[in-house]
Amino acid sequence: MVNPGKITSVELDEEKRFKFLFIALGASIEGFRAMRKVIVVDATHLKTVYGGMLVFATAQDPNHHHYPIAFGVIDTENHISWPWFFNKLKTIVPDDPELVFISDRHKSIISVVSEVYPSARHAHCIYHLSKNPREYVKTEKDIASDKFKECAHIYTKNDFDREFMDFRRRFPNAAKYLDEKIGLDKWARCHFEGDKYNIDTSNTAESMNNVFVDARKFHLLPMIDVIIEKFSEWFNKHRKDSAGASNTRKLVPVVENELHDHCEIAVRLTVTELNSYHLEYNVIGLDGKTYLVDLKMKSCSCRCFDIDKYPCVHAMAALRNLMRREVRRVHIEMHDLCSIYYLIETWALAYYRTIYVVPHESDWSVPAAIRQLIAKTPEYTKTGGGRTQEKRFRSIAERRRKRRRQMKFKPGINLEKFLQPEDT
Repeated sequence: MVNPGKITSVELDEEKRFKFLFIALGASIEGFRAMRKVIVVDATHLKTVYGGMLVFATAQDPNHHHYPIAFGVIDTENHISWPWFFNKLKTIVPDDPELVFISDRHKSIISVVSEVYPSARHAHCIYHLSKNPREYVKTEKDIASDKFKECAHIYTKNDFDREFMDFRRRFPNAAKYLDEKIGLDKWARCHFEGDKYNIDTSNTAESMNNVFVDARKFHLLPMIDVIIEKFSEWFNKHRKDSAGASNTRKLVPVVENELHDHCEIAVRLTVTELNSYHLEYNVIGLDGKTYLVDLKMKSCSCRCFDIDKYPCVHAMAALRNLMRREVRRVHIEMHDLCSIYYLIETWALAYYRTIYVVPHESDWSVPAAIRQLIAKTPEYTKTGGGRTQEKRFRSIAERRRKRRRQMKFKPGINLEKFLQPEDT
């Protein structure tokens, strides 16, 4: 059996015409258990005469790669297609308070997430949302958009209140729109109540759409072949990357590189131990502010440690202070302060199963009962632009600057040495 554990579903209309498709591969279903529980959902138009839309539900692996959970085809984005897709998704990803969905502000998605996943959190894509304030200002449109993103990415509520007050003063109509139409918890990092880590845009799903821009011109079966072949390629590549890491490394490259960059700053910070039993410390940052670090609770008043789930520069300075003491009650390594989702061994679990490409049609083994089923093609319309789409709260000028992060280990990184006493 090719790709055991896969879940598929096809929906036909009353005239036996193709309507919806859902596919989730067994390797992805099992591997997502080792992923951060943040799912990005997005749809893009197919480029065939039959129209329709290609849908992806994706995660981001801890090394910032695309992680496909499920994909499908719907006729258009509306109050029928999205509930159908999300209910199929729920058969492989059950409702859970840890779960977070990120999407654009299509009204059907907003409605269906609360209905199908009542325990999950739902945040809006910051990139799409950042374009909306432009529509409420007459000048300085780019500045309004950039200022919004700055506010969205702030970690503490005090800093947010100060910066958003400035935004409100400069762009009162845009601030009114955000207050009345959106809600702080849907876009402001410091006000979000779930764990979405560094993920705050639907960039993952949109990048998937770009990867398959040519495949979207194919008919259904050839397109599925291309998608599964690409998934197989990604799984093989990232499986080798995770397996090829040195036994001395505990953290995925993106996180270890980030911590390495923090080392240079952490050694310059002043640390005062407050409670050796509770592992609480005062750390004076380069900005002159005092930050309270609690290593036992994996928390810092800067909130970066709490939200990103790996040590901030202040926590690293506190840990260094602890580990350089000759007498201490505990032994803590850097990876002990990170979420298990950032460990290489967890990363490897996500890719340990193989995704097999679809064999040639001559090798298919299709039960007779399935062969007798008939699915007619969708009705052809000459408009060629896809089916009419229900209103989406659209953004304008949706161009994005690409920012690439180092996904390979930087040479010379040794976080253990950072914690060791200096040679005398």
